[in-house]
Amino acid sequence: MTPGSQAALRFVAHAGAGRGAFARRWPPMASALAERGLEHVVALTSRAGEASELARQAADEGARLIVAVGGDGTLHEVANGLLDSGRRGAELPLIGLVAAGRGSDYARGTRMPSAPEELADRFARALEGDTSVVHVVDAGQVRYRPTHWVAGRPVDGPASELTSRWFVNAAGIGFSPFITQRVSRFPARLGAYLYTVAGLVTIVDWRDRLVELTWDDRSRDEMRVESVEVALGPYEGGGMRVAPDADPSDGLFDVVLIGATGRLETLTFAWRIRTGDHLRSRQVSVRRTRSLTVRPLDEGGPIYLQADGELLGRDPFAFEVAPSAFRLVW
Repeated sequence: MTPGSQAALRFVAHAGAGRGAFARRWPPMASALAERGLEHVVALTSRAGEASELARQAADEGARLIVAVGGDGTLHEVANGLLDSGRRGAELPLIGLVAAGRGSDYARGTRMPSAPEELADRFARALEGDTSVVHVVDAGQVRYRPTHWVAGRPVDGPASELTSRWFVNAAGIGFSPFITQRVSRFPARLGAYLYTVAGLVTIVDWRDRLVELTWDDRSRDEMRVESVEVALGPYEGGGMRVAPDADPSDGLFDVVLIGATGRLETLTFAWRIRTGDHLRSRQVSVRRTRSLTVRPLDEGGPIYLQADGELLGRDPFAFEVAPSAFRLVW
């Protein structure tokens, strides 16, 4: 049933996510909800950023559980819409996810159930007050300078003030934003190999960068990096185990630093990273921290940022973890 706007259970759905995954995932999900008599409202997004607005509206109207239907980008928008209110944890509605996206790395990393019947059961139990299906998780916040993106490519616009954005799974600077922008332009029929192909193409024209890293203990490092991945969850890029030991509820980032490597070794990462084997490289290190700032030290031009697979902007960057930021149902 889908009654008026006061329903406690709301779904915010990106109908175009995941090569038509919504059209396949939603009918059985709707049937599972109906079997349990769960009244709900479904809102479909029509443009970028609208999921944030719909999530805020649902919270303002008293929704108790807001479920993103889509990929990591849809969850990213829903979380931003709620966290931008300044509230945290139990002050916010519960958040759920029906994974229907191209990557769905957050669902993969938390081992979230995918069967509609099981998801509907978890949602019903959460609304009844069953805390065993509610998990308190962290969020990350990054400050950066916005840029304009034209035809999937970053192009600097007029100088702008720093802005901030929340992320729930991982953010990356250096190498990974260029993979992200190529994924958005490559044919979806590549399926599971989409990110691998985008990575191989990016390796051809990518050059490492000299950066300064400042950690939560105020120590500083200067190093040449291919990429800096700031992870809350273990997976990125459609199933790549970038940070295998990352825990989204430990109050810390797992920062994966990929130092300057030869072209051949960088090429091997395209498949080694799917199993976490890249961590065996002497050029790869992991450091846990509550905060991190990054700025370029060379003259190589801007360094760009992606968060949860969304292209955002350019340096300088300041990352900070928000422990126990929201409650997720699975």
